[in-house]
Order: sequence, then structure tokens, then C-alpha cells
Amino acid sequence: MPPDILRRPGTFVVRMSPQRRYLLYWATQLVAWGGYVGLFVLWNYVKGTLDPGLYVIMVLVFALGIGSSHALREVMVRNQWLERPLGLLIPRLALAGLLLGLTATVIEGILVGALLPDYGSLFSSDAARFFGQLINWVVLLVMWSLAYLAYHYFARNRLEEIRNLRLQTADRENQLNNLRSQLNPHFMFNALNGIRALIDEDPAQAKRAITQLSAILRNAMSTVKRTTVPLGEEVDIVKAYLALEAMRFEERLRVQFDVPQGLEREPVPPMLLQTLVENAVRHGIAKLTQGGDIHIAAHQGDDGLHLTVRNTGHYEPGRINGSGIGLRNTQRRLDLIYGRKANLHISNADGMVVTDVLIPRAEAQVLGEEA
Repeated sequence: MPPDILRRPGTFVVRMSPQRRYLLYWATQLVAWGGYVGLFVLWNYVKGTLDPGLYVIMVLVFALGIGSSHALREVMVRNQWLERPLGLLIPRLALAGLLLGLTATVIEGILVGALLPDYGSLFSSDAARFFGQLINWVVLLVMWSLAYLAYHYFARNRLEEIRNLRLQTADRENQLNNLRSQLNPHFMFNALNGIRALIDEDPAQAKRAITQLSAILRNAMSTVKRTTVPLGEEVDIVKAYLALEAMRFEERLRVQFDVPQGLEREPVPPMLLQTLVENAVRHGIAKLTQGGDIHIAAHQGDDGLHLTVRNTGHYEPGRINGSGIGLRNTQRRLDLIYGRKANLHISNADGMVVTDVLIPRAEAQVLGEEA
């Protein structure tokens, strides 16, 4: 698939680079103001009032129109007016349009008076002529700003649609990867064998194990359409997963949770914590004859929610195995949901592998670059 096109059934969305957007902007400027001047010339031709001096005036109008509207755009962009509510934006646009319209009228009057003295001066005693031209410029610039606003909001909605499509695609891929990791043959084989052995030895525990396995399966299926889930729900799934793994590792697997109740409602991407814990079990505890410890913690910092998984073992950044796919996919999902404010970091500390995920506060999330 080309990098500038995202597809879904029945539609496609084209992404333009900043350079292409800038070229489109200038092309639109030239066509719009050229069309306005052309219509004015045509109107005077039909009326029979077309003369060489009018061509000079139209060239001035064309240049002043492009210059004034571009100046208005620069004011809007540099002062971030496009991010303001309409109630605050409209008065600013009206004032800017009035000031720029007044500037264009004065410049036009000076140039026309200097180049075409026979046409008379806009600054003569006939105030109606001056104010008529001023109103004309203000109306043109206000109409231009409304058209630019319409384009901006349309482009932002399209960018949001692209982002949502990318997020949906990444979520589908993540669900498939998690299903493969959760329901891989080794995990299912060990879980079912453990449950079969428990049926005769401890029917009650076997029943609990089946319930835990069902919870994992149900969660894997139910999170396909969800962008986030409460942290408490994610922790419950992790506990069910670890309870199943405990049947295999027994005393070799030691688990500790440190998740304050006040954080249970915090939204996190589904399967995020479970992916980190499974990575710790499969590539940490499972490789150690004596087993090890897993410590799962969460705390709220100034920069956002931190989820930390510590496990016995040693992390070697240069060696990427099966865990690399899951971690890279996790980082990609974090980037798509929260932008560059989110982070996944792995390190070694005191004989433990420390995996820390930062989920930024809602107001700090990056929603994507706008046009």
C-alpha cells in the first residue's frame, strides 16, 4: 500500500505532505484571486466599460488580494487562532479583516493615484467611494478567511479520520498478536494439561482454572473494538493469566502487585499490561531453573500514569527474540494513541529487568499534526 493512502471498505483517504499542502495553498490562492479578477474584467467587458487603466487596477487588486489574504493566514497560524473556539475566533477575524482591508484600501488608493491620476483619488472629498472600496476589501477578506477555516476544519477531520484508521488497524494487528501469544500452542497445551491433572486431584481448583482461562479468552475477544479499558480490569486479566501460569511454575513463580485502588479507573490500552507480564514470564522466569519474582506496580506521576513490571533476569538490548515483536507493537500502539508523550523503557536494575510504560495525562496527549 502506498504510504500516502489509507484504505477501508468503500473509501480511501489521501495524506499530503507539508510541501504538497503548501503548494496546494498557493495554487488555490492564484486560482481564487485570478478568478475574481477575471470575473471583474468580464463584467466590465460586458458593460462596455473596459479600458487599459482597468487592467492596471486589476493587477493591483490581484497582488493586494494575495498579499492581504496571506498576511491574514500568517496572523491566524502564528497566533494559533485556529485552535480557539468560534466565539473567540470570529471577533479576531473581523478585526483582522477590517485592519487588513483598510491597509489594502489605502495602498490601492496611493498606487492608483500615482499610476492613474485620471481615475481620481480614493482620498478625495467623496467619502462614499473610499468606504465602498473599504467594505469591498473587508468582505473579500472575511469570505477568504471563512473559506480557509472551512478547509482547515475539513483537513483536521480528515487527519483525525486517518489517525483513527491507523489506530484501528494497529489495534486489529495487536489483537491478533496478543491472541497468538495468549493462545499459542505451548500456553494452551500447558494450561489444558494442568487443568486435566487437577480434575482428579483437586476438582475445585480445576474449576477455578477453567474460569480463569475463560476470562482470558473472553477478554481477548471483547477488547477488539475498545481503545482503552480500566486499569483494574486489565489487572484482573493479568491475575487470571498468572494464576494459570502458577499451575506450571508452582513455587518458581512469585508475584507481587502494587496497584493503588485509586488508579483502578485509569484508562489504559487493552492487553498492554498483560503483554508486559507475559513477556516477563516467557522470556524471564521461564528461562530460570530456580524461577523468579514478578512485581507489577502502578503510580501516578506528574507526567502521567506509570505501569512498571519488574522480573528476575537480565535484559540484553542487542538480542531481539520473539519478545521484540510484542514490545515494538506495544510502543507503536502507544505512539498512535498518545503521540510522542507516551514511552516504553526497558532497563536492568538490581538483578531485575524493569519495564516501565508512561501513559501521559489526557491534556498532554498529542492528537496528530494538523494542516
